[in-house]
Amino acid sequence: MEEKQTTTAAEQQATAEQQPMTKEQLEAAINSARAKETFANVLIIGAGAAMILMFYLKKIPLAILFLLLLLVGGYLWGKSAGVAKKLLSENVVSGVLREALGDAVEYNPWGKINPGSMVFPFSYNSASGSDHIKANYHGLNIELGDIELMDETEVRDEDGNTSTRKDTVFKGQWLICDFGKELVGQVYISEWTKKDRRSMKSNVTMDNEQFSKRFCVRADNPQEAYYILTPHMMEYITAMADRSGGTVYMSFLRDGKMHVAVKTGRDFFELGNKNANVEELHQKFLGELRWFTDIVDALRVEDTLYKKE
Repeated sequence: MEEKQTTTAAEQQATAEQQPMTKEQLEAAINSARAKETFANVLIIGAGAAMILMFYLKKIPLAILFLLLLLVGGYLWGKSAGVAKKLLSENVVSGVLREALGDAVEYNPWGKINPGSMVFPFSYNSASGSDHIKANYHGLNIELGDIELMDETEVRDEDGNTSTRKDTVFKGQWLICDFGKELVGQVYISEWTKKDRRSMKSNVTMDNEQFSKRFCVRADNPQEAYYILTPHMMEYITAMADRSGGTVYMSFLRDGKMHVAVKTGRDFFELGNKNANVEELHQKFLGELRWFTDIVDALRVEDTLYKKE
């Protein structure tokens, strides 16, 4: 009899878990995960500072205790962040992706896009990423995701010990769109900052003075840049960069692919500092995605991009 009751209770729990959460339940669950994540952050910072102090004061047992607390904080942070990301992925992001990209979409919250050919004012030798999206959008294969580019260098201290230093040189989003046919050339466009002008020079001078002041243009053959960067195209890229929220880099490759990287300093699908509001998050995430789909929509119909048969 007890076994039957246990089975029934398990079945009831499984049935309850299969029921979709209400908006209020979802928001409460996300906020709970974020509160635990914040607590874990405080624990990590506090335990880390205390551990360093105890080592400095040569109080090794206390230092080991704070080290254990630091490890516990790291575990709790990773678990809480994973719970929040899973809740968002399954209940908000999945719907946004279908609305923006259609049903032929694949999403891996922990997957990584591979960076492509781009002209940057910095060098990097390591990459990580998340929120990898693959879709067939209006017949074009696209990939999109968060990416962080790092310059890793080996440093040696005065005692001769070596360690790896990681400097983040780019954090933002990367889009790859395969137009499915050969482009007229290989052209790179990079938005300048003041310090970039020392390390990155244009080899193509465009007629649009405003565009030339804002963007570095590189091409193996300057004529190819003029084919792709028509007056209309330069106006569009400038307007698009104005709305990007970051620094824009683009490459048009002869094999038919376009790369767009935006250095925003943040990830896709971030909650922000406010309490979770499902409807606001839906609109926010949809707006982030549509910045990229608008680019694809605008450029896929530009005949000047493609090599004539």
